[in-house]
This record gives sequence, C-alpha cells and structure tokens, in this order.
Amino acid sequence: MLRWNWWVSFHSPREIWKEHPTMILYELLFFALAVLSLKHAFRNGGRWPYLWMATLVHGLTTETLSYFVPDVDNFWHAQSSVMLLGKRLPLHLPLLYPVFLYQSYAAISCLRLPWWAEPFAVGLGELLFDLPYDTMGIKLLWWTWHDTDPNIYDRHYWVPWTSYIFHLSFGSTFIFLTNTGRKFLIGYSGKDGSAGFVRELALVVFAGLFTFPVAVFTQFVPFYHLPHDLYGIHTENTVIGMIGLYVLITWIADRYKRHDDDRTGSGGRLSWLQHETGQAAALYYVFFVCLVVVADPEKVISTGLHQHTGSCNMTSTITSVLGQALPRRPYLCTENYDEGVFDWHCLPGGQHPPDNFTWYSICGTAYPNHAEYIYNVTAFCLLGLTFYRTVLHGWLRHGTRVKAE
Repeated sequence: MLRWNWWVSFHSPREIWKEHPTMILYELLFFALAVLSLKHAFRNGGRWPYLWMATLVHGLTTETLSYFVPDVDNFWHAQSSVMLLGKRLPLHLPLLYPVFLYQSYAAISCLRLPWWAEPFAVGLGELLFDLPYDTMGIKLLWWTWHDTDPNIYDRHYWVPWTSYIFHLSFGSTFIFLTNTGRKFLIGYSGKDGSAGFVRELALVVFAGLFTFPVAVFTQFVPFYHLPHDLYGIHTENTVIGMIGLYVLITWIADRYKRHDDDRTGSGGRLSWLQHETGQAAALYYVFFVCLVVVADPEKVISTGLHQHTGSCNMTSTITSVLGQALPRRPYLCTENYDEGVFDWHCLPGGQHPPDNFTWYSICGTAYPNHAEYIYNVTAFCLLGLTFYRTVLHGWLRHGTRVKAE
C-alpha cells in the first residue's frame, strides 16, 4: 500500500528560492492564471465550469499516463512546493491545461467559427501560449527530457518538436470531442448553456479521458509517426506543415463564416482587457519577456528526480504506435550526453553523480547567445499578445449568465 507521502509531498519555498527561484515564480504565475480562467467559467455559468473541469481531468489523465507508461515516460519535472504522485507531478502543472486550453477556447469562441474549424483555431491559440513557456522552461530547468528518446530527439532550442505537435493535436482534439460529444453523446447542441449536471459530467469524463488516445491516432500518427518513423523526415518539417494546415483551415473558416453569427449581446462590446483571457495573456506574456531578460540560467541548481544514471553501453527499445521497436539508452550517460541545458559545474569538484541515481542535482548553463533568446521569446510573446488582442477585439458580453435550458 502506498504511503501518503507518495501521493503528496511538500518542499520549503524558501529552500527552492535559494537554488531555483524562477520555479517559485512559475508556480505563482500558473495559480494566478488558473484563477482568472476559473473566474471566467463561473462568470459565464452554463457549460463553462464543466469545460474548465474537463480540461483539468484531461491534464491529470495526460500527465499520469506520461509518468507511468514506460514507452512515453521521457521527462521529469523540477521539484515545486507541492508535489504529487511520487514527486513526479507539481501541483500547479495540471493547471496548465485550464490556462492554455480553456483560455484559448474562451477567446476563440468569440470568433464564432464553424464547428469543423474551431478546434484548429484553439490548437493554434494553445501553441502560442506554449512557445515562450517551452523555450524558457527547459532552459531554466523547470523540467528535463530523456537524453536519447527517439520521439523527442529532434529539438528546437532544446525543445522537442513533438512538444509543439502535442499542444496542437491534443488541444484541437479536446475541443472536437467536447463539441461533438455535446451533440451526439449527451444530445444537446446549445453553445453556452448547460445540459444538466449528469450529462455535463459525462462529457467531462468523455473528453478528459479520451483526448489522449484519439489525438495520438488521428494526428500524431499521420503528422509525426508516419513521416518521421517510416521515412526519416525531420520533425521540424512536419510541425511546419501542421501549423500551415491549421492556419489555412482557420483562415478559410473565418473568411467564409456567416456574418449574422456576430450577434450583439445585451451587455455590448468591451475592451479585450476586460476579458479574463485578455488579462491572462497580458500577464503571461509580460512575465516571459521579463523572465528572458533578467533570469540567469547558469545560477540554477535543480535538485530532484531526473533521468536514471547508469551504463553508457546499455541499449533498450520502446515500441512506437506503429509497432516499431525504437532504440534508446535506458540510462543517462553522465560522461557522454547531449543536453546543452545542464552540466555539473555547481557540484563539488564539478563531478557528475554516480551511476544508479535518480535523485541528484543538475546545474543550469549560460545562454549561448542571450540576445538571441531575448529576440525569440519576445517575438513569440508579441505574436501571442497580438493574436489574443485581435481575437478578443470588441468581444460581446451577454447581459445575463447562461442557465441550463
């Protein structure tokens, strides 16, 4: 029987601040953003609180499967103030899904796109939240990746290209399952109203549990596994093609949508910063611009669970969705690894940890070109901020909260 401290463990914020200060800021940011998304859900009522809950269930499902299914267990989070599930899951991490996915949908719903295009627009919105997060998160050691896993081998600023596929595909699939599930599973086609507690709860479970497998087989297989695993196409190319397709579908839908769908609510048109997603986007992107300017990754020390250290000569295999046996080293070879975001310079004598360790310290590394990081992260943030400001421009507030019909 598992002990209670496997389910939840606590770490002193003061101790974390001494060695890994941006981790505390990261936690606080996501708690604040989650509160804004929850405020939006309860302000609107109807289906929105259930949608918020579904994104949280989806997040917990995705994270749990990622830690305990060996073939996809390929990353480790830094230790935060509160850790769950054997110190693998930071408490704030499941809130990423209401922050990224729910907020993106809350904004995109203002465009009133047709049902077949809306999921792709939400996927793009989620990706725009993710770009600065992924870039800075790995550089500041908020998590680390498996050194030789073939599914995350292709990188962009040490971010696996498949991480971008993940956010596009899982975000769009979740919205597709939610929207179609409302119509065909619970028999309710209303856009904002609630179908009642029982039916809405059934939809929460449906979308929360089935987004992972449906996204893998409908998008990860055609966009990643087939071109990459069978034909050796670099993942960068598949991501660019995927983004292009998402943009094209969204653009076509927006150009040809019915203009009489732009209904005027009794509450009138409001500034984008009066919408919770606008407030969240402003706070989020300003945070990352400041972070890339002032944070010093070389001073970071991340002590916690990381890839198991061990033999440099042992090779194992993982099984891909296509049934292929793909080789990888089961252990981190501390003398010969290819992770430019950490080294051992902060440890006594600069010595790496011995073999057969999973709990040890790693040391952040300097920016190879700080100006380049500032340029890229700022560009991502300006792009995201412009996107959400444009989407929310003149959004409509209904005069009354939505009730169950």
